[in-house]
Parts: sequence; C-alpha cells; structure tokens
Amino acid sequence: MNIVNSSSKALNDEPSSRDPMVESSSSGSSSDTNGPVCAQLLTQLNTAYQHLAPDAQALFYNQENGGKPPLVGIQLVVPKPPKDYRFMKWNWPLIRKTCFWSLMSVLAGCMALVVGVIATMPKKCDPRVQWWQGSIFYEIFPASFQDSSKVGDGIGDLRGVTMHLDYLKKLGVRGVRLNSIFPADHYPEYYMNITSLTDLNKQLGTLNDLDVLVREIHRRNMSLILDLPIYPFVTTLYDETVPVDKLNRTDKAVRERRDVTTDDIVLGDDVVVSTTPSVSLHAIPDALSSIPPSALDEPPRQQALTSNHINAATENPVTTAIKFWLQKGVDGFYLKGLEHYVDEVSFTDSLGHWKTLLGHEKILICHMDALKAAKTDAAKDSILTNVDLVEVTLRLANGTKEIKRQVEEVTKGLLFEKPGYSWVQWSIGGVDSKRVASSITVKNATIAASLLGMMLPGTPNIFYGDEIGILDCECEDHKDLAHVHNLAPMYWGPNDGSDNRFASIGVTAWLPEAKQPLETSLMGNIAEMARLRSETTPIYVKAVLKDNQVLANCDISSFTGLWLRWNSLWPPTDGQAVWLVRWHGTRLEIVRLTRQIAVDKLKSVCADYLLHGLVHAKPYADDEVIVIERWYPRRNSYVFVANLGNSTQTKDLSFLYYGGHVVVGPTYRLNKDVYFKELTVPPGEAFVIKLDK
Repeated sequence: MNIVNSSSKALNDEPSSRDPMVESSSSGSSSDTNGPVCAQLLTQLNTAYQHLAPDAQALFYNQENGGKPPLVGIQLVVPKPPKDYRFMKWNWPLIRKTCFWSLMSVLAGCMALVVGVIATMPKKCDPRVQWWQGSIFYEIFPASFQDSSKVGDGIGDLRGVTMHLDYLKKLGVRGVRLNSIFPADHYPEYYMNITSLTDLNKQLGTLNDLDVLVREIHRRNMSLILDLPIYPFVTTLYDETVPVDKLNRTDKAVRERRDVTTDDIVLGDDVVVSTTPSVSLHAIPDALSSIPPSALDEPPRQQALTSNHINAATENPVTTAIKFWLQKGVDGFYLKGLEHYVDEVSFTDSLGHWKTLLGHEKILICHMDALKAAKTDAAKDSILTNVDLVEVTLRLANGTKEIKRQVEEVTKGLLFEKPGYSWVQWSIGGVDSKRVASSITVKNATIAASLLGMMLPGTPNIFYGDEIGILDCECEDHKDLAHVHNLAPMYWGPNDGSDNRFASIGVTAWLPEAKQPLETSLMGNIAEMARLRSETTPIYVKAVLKDNQVLANCDISSFTGLWLRWNSLWPPTDGQAVWLVRWHGTRLEIVRLTRQIAVDKLKSVCADYLLHGLVHAKPYADDEVIVIERWYPRRNSYVFVANLGNSTQTKDLSFLYYGGHVVVGPTYRLNKDVYFKELTVPPGEAFVIKLDK
C-alpha cells in the first residue's frame, strides 16, 4: 500500500505501534513550544497514520476475494502540513484586535441606544386628549373687553382683544371664544339681531383685524371659536341635497328669501342694476349709461352677488358661514339656538355635514338644551357624535345641594355613557346669564366658584371678568338695557395694560365700566389652577373605563340640610359603638369613625328608626361647604373644598379623608399640610388638596 500526502508525494512505510494516536500524542508534548495550537493539531493529524504496519494492510483486504489482498494498492491521502495552509499566514493579531474592538463597539452602541430610549421615554404615562378636552376656554363679549382706539366710540373691538392675548396666555387659556361679532341693528345693545353670518360688525374692526387676531392667537398656541347665532336668523335647515326647483316649490321661507335677495345684482362697488321683472325697458339704457366702463369690462368671475343671492337657494346659510370663517382660520363654532332645529328632518344630515367640513381638529359646540330637546334617538346620536362640546351652565344661587344635583345629573347621564361621546363644557356664567358675583350671596366667592367649575370633569369655560369677580352693571340710566347689564366693560387692574382702563380718558363707554372687584385671598389662583389642571391626570380626564363601563372620576359632597346621628341612645355614652354609613358611588361603606349619616341617601332606610326615636337629626341650614374629589387609578387623589356661605365653617371630614397638602389656594395655606379632623374654611374661600396615598 502506497501512502501519499495531499501533494501526492510518497511517504516511507515505517513500523509503528497498534495505537498511533497514543504515540503521536506522546511525541507531540515535546513540540508544544514549537508552534501554535492549531499547527500542533495539524501536525498530529499528519503523523498519526503515517506509520501503519504492514500487517495493518489486512484491514483493507477484500473479504469477497477470499481474504486475498487487493490487486490495486490503496492510497491514503494525508492532510497538508501546517505551513501549507493559507490561513496560517494571516495576520491573526490584527484579526483578534479587530474582532475585539468591533464587539466593544456593538456593545457600546447597544448601551447608547438603551440609554437614549430610556432618556426619551415619557416620565408619565398620562392618557392623551384632544386640545379642547379638559383645557380652559375664555368667553369674551368683544364690545366690552377693550376699546383700542384713542378717540374711540367706547365700544370694544378686535384689536382690543389682540392687545390682551398675553394676559389670556398667562391665565392658562387654550380656547378664546368670541360672542357674536356679526352686523346687527343697534350693536352692541341688541347684538342678537344680526343681519348676516358672513360679515363682521364694522364697530369691531375689519376682516384684516380678524386676520391679525387669528394669527396672534395661533402664534400663542391658542384657538379661536366663534358664536354662530343661527336662531332666529336661519328659519329652517333644509336638505342641501334636494334639487333647487323642488326646494323652491316646498320651502316657502327659502323661496321668499331668494325672491328678496335676487332683486339686485351688484356689478361694481357703487352700481346696482335691478333685475325685478316690472322694470321698464326704457330704464335699461339709463341704468347702463351709469355703469363705469371698468365695471362692464370686469371678468364675469369677479362679479359678485349680494348677500345670500345664490347660496340661499342652493346651500344652507349655516354651511356658507362655516365655510367662510374656516377660510379665515377660525378653529370652531358655537351653534347658538341649535335646540330649535333638532326636530327637523334634515337635522342629522346637516350636523354631520358641518362636522365633515370642520374635520377632526376643529370643533362644534352646542348647549345642553339641544340634547334635551332632541326627541329621537337619531337626533341625540347625531349630537353626541358630531358635537365636540356640550355646554352646561351651573346655577349657583340655590346652594351647594343644588350644585351637587346639577353635576350628578350630568355625570350620571347620557354624556358619560360612552367614551366617544361629546365632552361636557362647564360654565358658571355667560352672555345669557347674570354675573356670578351678582347671583351668589357671598360677593367675594366668584373666584371660588370659578375654581369649582375648573375642578369638574370636562372642559371649563370662564366668562370674561369672572376670574376677578366683576359685578353686573348698576345702570340706573339704562334700565331699558337690563338684558345686557351682565356685559359691563372689563375692569383692567394695574398690571393688565391699556392704561388700566377699558377706554381712553375722555371716551364714554357704551355701558358704565365695571368697578374694582372685592379683594379676595384667591387672586391669581385661576392661573395656578389652570397649570395644575393641565398637568394632573385625575383632574383633566373626565372619566375612567372600568369593566366596559364609563365612570366619571368625580365624587361630590355637599354639607347642607339635615344630617343624622344614628345611635340607640342619645347622647352616646362612653365606650358605646358609633358607626358611619356612607354612600360611595354604587355601594355603602360602614366605617367606625363618626356619628353622622347623610339623609339624602339613607332617608328611606332610616324611616323606621326616625319614628321610634332611634335616629336623631340636627339641622345645618346655613352650611354651604362643598367637597369635590377627583381620582384616577394609581394616582394621588385631589380634593376641592369651598365655602360658598356667609360664615366660617369648621368641619370634621376625617370620615372622608385623612390629610394632604394644599397645592392651590390662599397664600397662607399653600404647600402646607392639612388634616381633615378639624378643617376651618372662611366664607368665599376655596383650595385644592393633594391627598396622601
């Protein structure tokens, strides 16, 4: 048998042992220092089978030949020696360094990526809401906000609003809502008698002034909302998909408006040609002779029609108005008087069409009266899915128990049935109601009332001047204008600009200016509450979803009227057990902390005990303390406490809460610990407490 290596060179046959690997391993120990490990291994493989003994050839005998040796010799191919392998000549030190530093670079990159992801992760897992959800809205009657002209007419204007945008920004306002800005006879005294929805009242400025206002509002990350007083200006909401000829036969109101408005066609700025059929043909040459050549040469596309000439017959006037003001950059519309159209056949289609025009980033607002007036499920669903905010006006004059009833009527009502329904907008004052400061018994409690509205689940709305507590106009000489006495010109303090006046010296305002508001310890708390609201999930979120059920994250308690002390003997003896039964949402809690039981929840249960004298009642008729708790899973709860009565109240609320620290309130309370065992609240004061977990 010929033994050759991989280069086909013959190797000498030498006697060897029966176990060549043992020999090679023993001989290899002497060559450990002669080369690298891979070379030693290759050397052992090369020499392991080179000394096969002649008798080992019997292993290769072909048994089928009767044990005879094969005719052809067997050639064994042995691998190359180590020096013949190409990779043995590579630069292994460089390869090792390259692999090491490459691995280190990959590890460093992964570490940097992890650090970057951790650094950029949000520090809070707060639920996201739209810009109008939970943010602060500020309602302005432009004619009473600021007269910007030095020789003005005593009527506020759009430039005056622009002058005070920084004031609104510091207040924490996100949406600026303007009441009617449209042309009206005897504006502003009778601002509701509008004559057009697509024009601006000249006393408020020009469309260029509006463009500046919109630009400055957007530059400050705020939005502009306009009131659209569609009632009674719009007589009906006809279906825009109905052909014009059919519309003219069936809709008398639209036909009359079309007949009136198509009498005159405007060809120039000052030239009007009558199109009434009764015009004599002899008058046409005279009319044409009075038209300037420039007007006759004007392209047809530049010739305009007077107000609502074509749109009155082909397009809903509200649709026309929305399109017009959207082009001006307006971000939303309050549909005033929408409740008068909910029974019309085209109501759902019209409302859906208007929302389509606005898109998802612009909003529609209506009053709660529209939802209450809707009798059909289709009309209700249309409001709940197309209207973004539904305004609810709180009446504060009847005490805290009535406030609680109004709030719970909303939070347990239709608006909170599904997550996708409209948000509620809470208002404590507005253009259609008396000033808060003039309607409640405590004149310096206006800011406390405003803070109450900002603590409720939804979007709060502040009427201009309520943040400082201005009163209704005391106008003895303007008794015929009682309907606008709540629209007194704004009072500007020393730090509010505009020379601290609504109008320039020597200019008489259209109504007597508001007097300096009463001093209160809550001045400046509106801005602090707006900041807290924007950062605190339990306050700006309106509800939580639990077991596929929407629950308003708000509990409200009013300490007024009768309270019950439940015991077998009165007064209780030492060591006698005293228990509290408290209604919490949908369950009763029994706590051994106090003697009081609320009548409104347990009156029916306790009736028998009252008859037998086992339950004793004590009246708190003048008690006007209200407590609102806002909570969210795995977050600190926040409690709002306010005294809307005329006297200082000291309460033991330890059966409700233990303690916390004040985050919004008077300076002397701010950032100080509060315990509910003995809580003293002066009249007109309010504060927000962050509860301990």
